[in-house]
Amino acid sequence: METIRVSDRWPKSIHVVCPRGKDLRRALAEAASDSLDFIVIATGAIKADDIQDMKAYLGECVRVLRDGGLLFVQGRPEYLPELGVFLDGKLNFKYWIAIESATQRRAAGLPSAHAAILLFSKGNRRFNIKRIRFPHEHCAFCGRTLRDWGGKSHLMHPEGYAASDVWTDLPREDNYTQISEPVLDAIMRMLDFHDPAESRIGSPGYTAVTEPAPSARGLIGPREGITSHRPPRFVANRPVRHGGAPLHSKHTIELGADLTNVVHCGDAVEVLKRYPDNSIDLAFADPPYNLNKGYSIYKDGWDEREYVDWCNAWLGEYVRVLKPTGSLYVLNLPRWSMHHAVFLNERLYFQNWIVWDALSEPRGKLMPAHYGLLFYTKHPTDFTFNYDEVSRLDARCYCLRSTCIAKRKLSGADDKEPLTDIWWDIHRIKHPRDRDYHPCQLPDALMERIIRLSSNEGDIVLDALCGAGTTPVAAAKLGRRYAAIDLDESYVGITREKISHVERLGYVQRSSTRRPRQACTKKQLQLELRDLAVELGRLPTPEDVRAMTPYDPEDFLKVFPTWGKALKAAKLEALG
Repeated sequence: METIRVSDRWPKSIHVVCPRGKDLRRALAEAASDSLDFIVIATGAIKADDIQDMKAYLGECVRVLRDGGLLFVQGRPEYLPELGVFLDGKLNFKYWIAIESATQRRAAGLPSAHAAILLFSKGNRRFNIKRIRFPHEHCAFCGRTLRDWGGKSHLMHPEGYAASDVWTDLPREDNYTQISEPVLDAIMRMLDFHDPAESRIGSPGYTAVTEPAPSARGLIGPREGITSHRPPRFVANRPVRHGGAPLHSKHTIELGADLTNVVHCGDAVEVLKRYPDNSIDLAFADPPYNLNKGYSIYKDGWDEREYVDWCNAWLGEYVRVLKPTGSLYVLNLPRWSMHHAVFLNERLYFQNWIVWDALSEPRGKLMPAHYGLLFYTKHPTDFTFNYDEVSRLDARCYCLRSTCIAKRKLSGADDKEPLTDIWWDIHRIKHPRDRDYHPCQLPDALMERIIRLSSNEGDIVLDALCGAGTTPVAAAKLGRRYAAIDLDESYVGITREKISHVERLGYVQRSSTRRPRQACTKKQLQLELRDLAVELGRLPTPEDVRAMTPYDPEDFLKVFPTWGKALKAAKLEALG
């Protein structure tokens, strides 16, 4: 099979074969085990008989990848979770990269712009990819960068922002049935198979006469799945339900006063058993992410199977209590969202994998910004859906800074764009004044959008893992009834207090979080380290700071928790 090059920007040491669809299975079968450094599979262009047939292709990919090799799997959120869970048992899950693509209208649910690339690595060797950057874009009104960087604009890298696992700034092409050329180019630029000889150029004793540089070998297939080899083809995007238990009857239950407008303290599954079938209009869950966060009572460090089984237990109750016209939203990290989707695809109708792009300042080589917000319903099309109420967003050519918003709206610059299944306009909570004593609190705007979209006034909104109470508080503000549950008495107390504020005042009253003034600001210290790094050509040490600046290292440790945290700004300059 011929070696291909789609872009001159690909490293010259990388050799790629690209079989056609009819030859892909044979090419994988004939490849030696542990022989390829990377594989890119466009599942949207493979003619597979069923999901098991697709798994057979991926099983062969696992076999031929070498230890440390990378597997990229393109596809649609409707079926990728099952493939992802299959691979999660054989490889190391790294990222679900959400790619904003050409928007597709749907029979139900949100218009879809979400295509995806799953990234897995094989074995125990160090996972290594290159940092890639996308160019900064600027506000059409104020001229500043569209991303506000959480008040850290002085840390912006001049070459662009480091890519996260949500790609929204590439051309919006068809990445549902194929891999567009800009996306494939970005994937290839991520590969870190460099020539060791090149890294020694300019070093003492270097000569051009060295052993031949090793080549990376890869496979991209099928060839029909690359846009430079065929025109785009669009496929209707419809709700999916794979089978399993039949839908519940259309009979609904009206709850008594003891089960509505209440915050229960107890185990989610046990309390949910008190609720009858078909009694909840909108159910939401944001479980602990199994990251060993510092909860007071929750266990947040389960074995994988334990965690999935626990989630399935309360998800099963959610499905049972949901009304026939009801909706379910589940928020989690993409790895666990895949497992949730496999469970729910057998019981409800898939509408959208909503991408919450929640990182304001991407750092590292590929920083995780993607939270998966699964949207399921009990009926494929007959469910509460107030799209017109929430669908018109400020256009993305404008930034989200409050000063810019106020000025441009006064001037009449107020272009809009529709809401899709990629939510880029809601940030995580940035300021302590808006946060309760909880390690993973959601912003009010996220819950208010979900509640407006999928419920009406007087409907019942359920959150059985309510934490600090963002869901029931938002429901109370918006005239919905609520049913909330949490295991931790302290979180239940916080939630009840906030709801009482809403009932008395119409809003949550928060105490001031004013901090004592520092002699020098964080920004001043970050800029000092950055300038020092430029002068030294390396990262400064505390001794450098003491000898070459008016500051003492202790000044930095009063503002930053560690010296490493203080060095972040300097790394942007010294390491690029």
